Amino acid sequence: MTPHHAELLEFLRLSEPTPAAKALLKRTAQQFVLDHGWWYEPIEIPETITPGTIQECHKNAVDLKLADSSLIYCEGYALFEGGSLPMIHAWVTDGQGRAIDNTWPHPGVAYAGVPFKSLFVNITNLKNRAIVSLIDDYMNGWPLRGDLGDRPGEWLEIRGRGTRRIT
Repeated sequence: MTPHHAELLEFLRLSEPTPAAKALLKRTAQQFVLDHGWWYEPIEIPETITPGTIQECHKNAVDLKLADSSLIYCEGYALFEGGSLPMIHAWVTDGQGRAIDNTWPHPGVAYAGVPFKSLFVNITNLKNRAIVSLIDDYMNGWPLRGDLGDRPGEWLEIRGRGTRRIT
């Protein structure tokens, strides 16, 4: 485990829900990633992929997935560079555990996330009439942080596994 992975893992493990969130939801977004997530290896974006718009990672990742059906949408937390704060983020993977991130000007240093089925991503975006975070889907009452998070058969894309489980 690299120091960047250790930094991101500590963030995920130390994130505690507020009392109000604890009463409303089964898990935090960080706990969801710990329970179902994988580590992904950052790579330089291939020349065939166009850089996306900064601060639109969810849309950028969905657009990549729609343009190439072999890519798998992933969402979780990432570190842009050493010393930065972990942030909720989206990217795609090629099914080989690599993080392809066309949002940041260069790859992040650590990616921990969950691969999602295309159908689940598309239905959620249509329901919301917007492309938003699946893990932090406030528009639908955070379903993955509630009971839906206990039913990975509905949303987990096993082809998109990373290099190794987070825990």
